[in-house]
Amino acid sequence: MHKHNKSDDFVADWKRLHEQVPEATRRLVSETANKHAEVLASLFYDHMLADKEAKPFLTHDMVNQRLHASMQGWIRELYSLQQPEPKEIYKHQCHVGVVHARIQIPISLVMRGSRVLKQAITGYLVETALDRAGLVDATRFVSEVMELSMSAMTDSYIVNIGKNVRTDESYRMFALGQNMLAERERQRAALSEWAQDILLHLLGDSGAGIPEMRHSEFGMWLQHKASIIFHEAPELDRIRGCVDRLERNLLPSLIERRRNGGDARELMKQVEADIGEVRFLLTGLFDRFIEVESGRDTLTRLLNRRYLPTILMREVALARRSDVPFAVLLLDIDHFKNINDSYGHDGGDMVLQQAADLLTASVRVGDFIFRYGGEELLVVLVEIDKAKALTVAETIRERFAADPFRVGDAKTARVTVSIGVAAYNGHPDFEMLVKDADDALYRAKQGGRNRCEAA
Repeated sequence: MHKHNKSDDFVADWKRLHEQVPEATRRLVSETANKHAEVLASLFYDHMLADKEAKPFLTHDMVNQRLHASMQGWIRELYSLQQPEPKEIYKHQCHVGVVHARIQIPISLVMRGSRVLKQAITGYLVETALDRAGLVDATRFVSEVMELSMSAMTDSYIVNIGKNVRTDESYRMFALGQNMLAERERQRAALSEWAQDILLHLLGDSGAGIPEMRHSEFGMWLQHKASIIFHEAPELDRIRGCVDRLERNLLPSLIERRRNGGDARELMKQVEADIGEVRFLLTGLFDRFIEVESGRDTLTRLLNRRYLPTILMREVALARRSDVPFAVLLLDIDHFKNINDSYGHDGGDMVLQQAADLLTASVRVGDFIFRYGGEELLVVLVEIDKAKALTVAETIRERFAADPFRVGDAKTARVTVSIGVAAYNGHPDFEMLVKDADDALYRAKQGGRNRCEAA
């Protein structure tokens, strides 16, 4: 049996469009595109180069030497009367999408550029001898051809960006699966080695330039590996900021001051402080990611929130495929701010840790428990209906209320929880299930706390 796919849809739409529009109109569009292809390509890239989003990907030299001619060819081919088979056209658009994904040009930029092209071609058509009906046909043809092309390109782009993201994530998991404690010490040592090279340089007062961090072991690791492993970690930007300040300002000023016989002690303190800051940030970066990337919240050792979508999407898919019920409990520790105010944050932390232990002892091995927010915990109860989920929630609530919690040396406090319960109801978006649990939790708190409410 023939498998229907997006290529078939493209071919059918392409053929239908070309059959609906008279050949004379298509010929005029083709001649217009062919005649103005050079100007159209310039308009496209002028628009792209003026956009700050494009700066990391495009330069004037790149456009002039390689891309401008390719764009002219693409425009001419798209509207040519002597075209290859629609399936080949589809493959070509997909290939362009793959290239865009590979060089990571935002697809939104390309879409905006395509709108510039459509408007420009339409403007040229208005100047021809076409009557009103012919102009409507011609502009619709221009627009729909461009839309079909962009649709194929975007589909291919999204698939390949997804592959790239999965590959990056796979590499991160591989890297994080290595001995991260050993890697942390290795990079701390590499940083110290660079700092020592600077000190020797300053003491020797040689005429050579400052040992640049980017050429050091630590600098190369920071530039090439850290940016993948610790993707979007705020510490990375702060480390780069310290390094930049050291190399551009502090170290050159320090060398200049020493050469001129001035007092360099204050600048030396600043250099030491910045290197110390990099070391501190580096340690924190590793420590946090050793915990976070293992999937555990640092304090409670529960699953952290970033993995919740993965778990819930899987449970939703399972429920839809095999009719296996599941439910979500959203718990909020009542008056948690008062606990922090009365016993300090250490007391609050102790309560959260005991709450995590109590929850773990109250559910099955196959269930999932997450640290959802500050004092909010979320439980995914698998293979359970609404009535049984409510029973589990009530049991948990009673266990919280039954025994006092430790909040310090020889100090205890009564702790209660409010719980919102939501059973999966068939909606494909897992966020709706969490919202239902959140709404039920809100009603439990409004109803006086220390109670369970079902969605």
